[in-house]
Amino acid sequence: MNKFISLVILSIMTSNCSQVTNKSNLELINYIDSIKKEKIIYEFQVDSLERIIDTLSIEKNKVDKNNKIVFKETKTLKSNGYLKSINYYRGNNNLFYSKLEDSNFGILSTSEFWENDDRIIKGLYLEYRDDKVKDTIDIHYEYFCNNKGLKNKTIISSKYKQAIGNTTELFYNDLEQPTDEIFIQYNDTLRVTKYIYSNDSLRKKIIKDYENSKFISFIYDKNENILTMEIFKEKDSLKKISKTDYKTDNNGDIIKSIKTKFPSNFKKYIVYVTEGK
Repeated sequence: MNKFISLVILSIMTSNCSQVTNKSNLELINYIDSIKKEKIIYEFQVDSLERIIDTLSIEKNKVDKNNKIVFKETKTLKSNGYLKSINYYRGNNNLFYSKLEDSNFGILSTSEFWENDDRIIKGLYLEYRDDKVKDTIDIHYEYFCNNKGLKNKTIISSKYKQAIGNTTELFYNDLEQPTDEIFIQYNDTLRVTKYIYSNDSLRKKIIKDYENSKFISFIYDKNENILTMEIFKEKDSLKKISKTDYKTDNNGDIIKSIKTKFPSNFKKYIVYVTEGK
Protein backbone atom coordinates (compact mmCIF):
# COMPACT_ATOMS: atom_id res chain seq x y z
CA MET A 1 0.00 0.00 0.00
CA ASN A 2 2.83 2.41 0.80
CA LYS A 3 4.40 1.91 -2.64
CA PHE A 4 1.02 2.55 -4.23
CA ILE A 5 0.62 5.85 -2.40
CA SER A 6 4.11 6.86 -3.52
CA LEU A 7 3.05 6.41 -7.14
CA VAL A 8 -0.02 8.54 -6.50
CA ILE A 9 2.12 11.29 -4.99
CA LEU A 10 4.44 11.35 -8.00
CA SER A 11 1.47 11.58 -10.34
CA ILE A 12 0.05 14.75 -8.79
CA MET A 13 3.20 16.80 -8.26
CA THR A 14 2.92 18.61 -11.58
CA SER A 15 -0.84 19.23 -11.56
CA ASN A 16 -1.98 22.79 -10.83
CA CYS A 17 -5.05 24.91 -10.16
CA SER A 18 -5.72 25.82 -13.81
CA GLN A 19 -8.61 24.62 -15.93
CA VAL A 20 -8.14 21.97 -18.63
CA THR A 21 -10.72 19.87 -20.43
CA ASN A 22 -9.93 16.14 -20.07
CA LYS A 23 -10.87 13.09 -22.08
CA SER A 24 -12.42 10.14 -20.29
CA ASN A 25 -10.08 7.43 -19.06
CA LEU A 26 -11.45 4.92 -21.57
CA GLU A 27 -10.93 7.34 -24.47
CA LEU A 28 -7.36 7.96 -23.35
CA ILE A 29 -6.59 4.26 -23.03
CA ASN A 30 -7.96 3.59 -26.52
CA TYR A 31 -5.91 6.49 -27.93
CA ILE A 32 -2.71 5.37 -26.21
CA ASP A 33 -3.21 1.75 -27.28
CA SER A 34 -3.48 2.96 -30.89
CA ILE A 35 0.04 4.49 -30.76
CA LYS A 36 2.27 2.07 -32.64
CA LYS A 37 5.71 3.54 -31.99
CA GLU A 38 7.32 2.49 -28.72
CA LYS A 39 10.70 2.61 -27.03
CA ILE A 40 12.08 -0.52 -25.39
CA ILE A 41 14.64 -0.33 -22.58
CA TYR A 42 16.52 -3.41 -21.43
CA GLU A 43 18.05 -3.47 -17.96
CA PHE A 44 21.09 -5.73 -17.72
CA GLN A 45 23.31 -6.64 -14.82
CA VAL A 46 26.89 -6.69 -16.05
CA ASP A 47 30.37 -7.22 -14.67
CA SER A 48 33.03 -4.52 -14.36
CA LEU A 49 33.88 -5.01 -18.06
CA GLU A 50 30.17 -4.62 -18.98
CA ARG A 51 29.74 -8.23 -20.00
CA ILE A 52 26.10 -9.24 -19.51
CA ILE A 53 25.40 -11.43 -16.49
CA ASP A 54 21.61 -11.30 -16.37
CA THR A 55 18.55 -9.53 -17.82
CA LEU A 56 16.71 -7.79 -14.98
CA SER A 57 13.82 -6.01 -16.66
CA ILE A 58 12.27 -4.92 -19.96
CA GLU A 59 10.45 -1.60 -20.18
CA LYS A 60 8.21 -0.35 -23.00
CA ASN A 61 7.34 3.35 -23.32
CA LYS A 62 5.02 5.33 -25.59
CA VAL A 63 4.90 9.10 -25.99
CA ASP A 64 2.23 11.46 -27.33
CA LYS A 65 2.67 14.10 -30.05
CA ASN A 66 4.25 16.43 -27.47
CA ASN A 67 6.84 13.77 -26.63
CA LYS A 68 5.33 13.20 -23.17
CA ILE A 69 5.27 9.65 -21.79
CA VAL A 70 1.71 8.31 -21.81
CA PHE A 71 2.39 4.59 -21.40
CA LYS A 72 4.94 2.57 -19.48
CA GLU A 73 5.05 -1.21 -19.14
CA THR A 74 7.80 -2.70 -16.98
CA LYS A 75 8.39 -6.44 -16.80
CA THR A 76 10.72 -7.39 -13.96
CA LEU A 77 12.13 -10.84 -14.57
CA LYS A 78 12.37 -13.44 -11.80
CA SER A 79 13.77 -16.96 -11.65
CA ASN A 80 10.26 -18.41 -11.80
CA GLY A 81 8.46 -15.87 -13.98
CA TYR A 82 7.93 -12.11 -14.00
CA LEU A 83 6.19 -9.18 -12.33
CA LYS A 84 4.61 -6.71 -14.76
CA SER A 85 3.35 -3.19 -14.11
CA ILE A 86 1.31 -1.30 -16.72
CA ASN A 87 0.82 2.46 -16.31
CA TYR A 88 -1.16 4.96 -18.37
CA TYR A 89 -0.51 8.71 -18.04
CA ARG A 90 -2.23 11.86 -19.17
CA GLY A 91 -0.15 14.31 -21.17
CA ASN A 92 0.32 16.36 -17.96
CA ASN A 93 2.20 13.40 -16.42
CA ASN A 94 -0.71 12.35 -14.19
CA LEU A 95 -1.10 8.61 -13.72
CA PHE A 96 -4.72 7.64 -14.38
CA TYR A 97 -4.66 3.85 -14.68
CA SER A 98 -2.28 1.20 -13.38
CA LYS A 99 -2.24 -2.59 -13.23
CA LEU A 100 0.16 -4.95 -11.49
CA GLU A 101 0.23 -8.61 -12.41
CA ASP A 102 2.33 -11.69 -11.67
CA SER A 103 3.03 -14.49 -14.15
CA ASN A 104 2.12 -17.07 -11.50
CA PHE A 105 -0.67 -15.38 -9.55
CA GLY A 106 -2.39 -13.26 -12.19
CA ILE A 107 -3.63 -9.73 -11.43
CA LEU A 108 -2.38 -8.41 -8.08
CA SER A 109 -3.91 -4.92 -8.14
CA THR A 110 -5.38 -2.17 -10.28
CA SER A 111 -5.77 1.54 -9.63
CA GLU A 112 -7.67 4.26 -11.46
CA PHE A 113 -7.79 8.03 -11.01
CA TRP A 114 -10.24 10.67 -12.20
CA GLU A 115 -9.53 14.34 -12.88
CA ASN A 116 -11.38 17.62 -12.94
CA ASP A 117 -9.76 20.94 -13.96
CA ASP A 118 -6.42 19.17 -14.46
CA ARG A 119 -6.40 17.84 -10.89
CA ILE A 120 -6.91 14.31 -9.62
CA ILE A 121 -10.08 14.37 -7.53
CA LYS A 122 -10.44 10.70 -6.57
CA GLY A 123 -8.88 7.30 -7.00
CA LEU A 124 -9.83 3.66 -6.58
CA TYR A 125 -7.37 0.90 -5.66
CA LEU A 126 -8.41 -2.75 -6.00
CA GLU A 127 -6.39 -5.61 -4.55
CA TYR A 128 -6.85 -9.06 -6.08
CA ARG A 129 -6.46 -12.65 -4.99
CA ASP A 130 -7.01 -15.53 -7.42
CA ASP A 131 -7.98 -12.88 -10.03
CA LYS A 132 -10.89 -11.75 -7.82
CA VAL A 133 -11.20 -8.44 -5.98
CA LYS A 134 -10.24 -8.92 -2.33
CA ASP A 135 -10.04 -5.35 -1.00
CA THR A 136 -11.20 -1.93 -2.18
CA ILE A 137 -9.48 1.31 -1.12
CA ASP A 138 -10.84 4.77 -1.95
CA ILE A 139 -8.34 7.59 -2.44
CA HIS A 140 -9.45 11.17 -1.76
CA TYR A 141 -7.71 14.45 -2.63
CA GLU A 142 -8.00 17.91 -1.14
CA TYR A 143 -6.19 20.86 -2.74
CA PHE A 144 -5.36 24.24 -1.28
CA CYS A 145 -4.40 27.27 -3.37
CA ASN A 146 -3.18 30.73 -2.39
CA ASN A 147 -4.89 33.99 -3.32
CA LYS A 148 -3.11 33.89 -6.70
CA GLY A 149 -4.66 30.52 -7.57
CA LEU A 150 -1.39 28.67 -7.11
CA LYS A 151 -1.36 25.31 -5.37
CA ASN A 152 0.37 25.39 -1.99
CA LYS A 153 -0.84 22.20 -0.30
CA THR A 154 -2.37 18.83 -1.16
CA ILE A 155 -3.78 16.22 1.22
CA ILE A 156 -4.20 12.65 -0.02
CA SER A 157 -6.11 10.23 2.20
CA SER A 158 -7.04 6.59 1.71
CA LYS A 159 -10.18 4.99 3.11
CA TYR A 160 -10.61 1.29 3.72
CA LYS A 161 -14.03 0.20 4.98
CA GLN A 162 -14.80 3.88 5.70
CA ALA A 163 -11.79 4.25 8.00
CA ILE A 164 -8.90 6.56 7.09
CA GLY A 165 -5.67 4.58 6.84
CA ASN A 166 -2.90 6.55 5.09
CA THR A 167 -2.58 10.31 4.75
CA THR A 168 0.01 12.23 2.74
CA GLU A 169 0.48 15.98 3.03
CA LEU A 170 2.37 17.81 0.27
CA PHE A 171 3.53 21.42 0.53
CA TYR A 172 4.63 23.63 -2.40
CA ASN A 173 6.58 26.82 -3.00
CA ASP A 174 5.43 29.81 -5.08
CA LEU A 175 6.43 27.97 -8.25
CA GLU A 176 4.19 25.02 -7.27
CA GLN A 177 7.24 22.84 -6.74
CA PRO A 178 6.95 20.34 -3.86
CA THR A 179 9.06 21.32 -0.85
CA ASP A 180 7.91 18.96 1.91
CA GLU A 181 6.04 15.66 2.03
CA ILE A 182 4.73 13.90 5.12
CA PHE A 183 3.39 10.33 5.03
CA ILE A 184 1.22 9.26 7.98
CA GLN A 185 -0.29 5.85 8.65
CA TYR A 186 -2.79 5.38 11.45
CA ASN A 187 -1.59 8.59 13.16
CA ASP A 188 2.09 7.57 12.99
CA THR A 189 4.50 9.58 10.83
CA LEU A 190 6.39 6.99 8.81
CA ARG A 191 8.22 9.12 6.26
CA VAL A 192 9.20 12.76 5.77
CA THR A 193 10.68 14.04 2.50
CA LYS A 194 12.41 17.36 1.87
CA TYR A 195 12.98 18.81 -1.64
CA ILE A 196 15.81 21.31 -2.07
CA TYR A 197 16.15 23.61 -5.10
CA SER A 198 18.79 25.82 -6.65
CA ASN A 199 17.86 28.29 -9.39
CA ASP A 200 14.40 26.66 -9.50
CA SER A 201 15.87 23.22 -10.27
CA LEU A 202 15.62 20.23 -7.94
CA ARG A 203 19.14 19.50 -6.69
CA LYS A 204 18.57 17.32 -3.63
CA LYS A 205 15.88 15.13 -2.08
CA ILE A 206 16.15 13.81 1.46
CA ILE A 207 13.91 11.07 2.84
CA LYS A 208 13.70 10.21 6.53
CA ASP A 209 12.17 6.74 6.66
CA TYR A 210 11.17 6.28 10.30
CA GLU A 211 9.47 2.94 9.67
CA ASN A 212 12.71 1.31 8.48
CA SER A 213 15.15 3.57 10.36
CA LYS A 214 16.72 4.77 7.11
CA PHE A 215 17.93 8.08 5.75
CA ILE A 216 18.00 8.35 1.94
CA SER A 217 19.64 11.15 -0.03
CA PHE A 218 19.28 11.85 -3.78
CA ILE A 219 21.54 14.33 -5.61
CA TYR A 220 20.60 15.81 -9.02
CA ASP A 221 22.44 17.89 -11.61
CA LYS A 222 21.32 21.30 -12.87
CA ASN A 223 18.96 19.62 -15.35
CA GLU A 224 17.36 17.57 -12.56
CA ASN A 225 18.98 14.33 -13.75
CA ILE A 226 19.87 12.01 -10.90
CA LEU A 227 23.56 11.74 -10.01
CA THR A 228 23.72 9.70 -6.82
CA MET A 229 21.60 7.97 -4.20
CA GLU A 230 22.96 7.23 -0.73
CA ILE A 231 21.22 5.10 1.89
CA PHE A 232 22.08 5.29 5.57
CA LYS A 233 20.91 3.06 8.42
CA GLU A 234 19.96 5.05 11.48
CA LYS A 235 20.75 3.52 14.88
CA ASP A 236 22.83 5.41 17.42
CA SER A 237 24.27 7.29 14.45
CA LEU A 238 23.98 7.34 10.67
CA LYS A 239 25.82 4.50 8.97
CA LYS A 240 26.12 4.46 5.18
CA ILE A 241 25.01 1.09 3.79
CA SER A 242 25.01 1.82 0.04
CA LYS A 243 25.73 4.40 -2.64
CA THR A 244 24.51 4.30 -6.24
CA ASP A 245 26.10 6.48 -8.93
CA TYR A 246 24.15 7.13 -12.12
CA LYS A 247 25.08 8.16 -15.64
CA THR A 248 22.46 9.70 -17.92
CA ASP A 249 22.30 10.58 -21.60
CA ASN A 250 21.40 13.94 -23.16
CA ASN A 251 17.70 13.19 -22.67
CA GLY A 252 18.14 12.54 -18.97
CA ASP A 253 17.56 8.79 -19.32
CA ILE A 254 19.68 6.57 -17.08
CA ILE A 255 22.13 4.51 -19.13
CA LYS A 256 24.36 3.12 -16.38
CA SER A 257 24.50 2.74 -12.61
CA ILE A 258 27.00 1.39 -10.09
CA LYS A 259 25.75 0.39 -6.65
CA THR A 260 28.32 -0.01 -3.89
CA LYS A 261 27.41 -1.76 -0.64
CA PHE A 262 29.20 -0.95 2.60
CA PRO A 263 31.27 -2.04 4.42
CA SER A 264 32.00 -4.86 1.94
CA ASN A 265 32.51 -2.46 -1.02
CA PHE A 266 30.71 -5.01 -3.22
CA LYS A 267 29.68 -3.37 -6.49
CA LYS A 268 26.71 -4.11 -8.70
CA TYR A 269 26.87 -2.80 -12.29
CA ILE A 270 23.73 -2.07 -14.32
CA VAL A 271 23.44 -0.86 -17.92
CA TYR A 272 20.33 0.19 -19.84
CA VAL A 273 20.09 -0.44 -23.57
CA THR A 274 17.39 1.36 -25.58
CA GLU A 275 15.76 0.34 -28.85
CA GLY A 276 13.35 2.42 -30.94
CA LYS A 277 14.48 5.92 -29.91
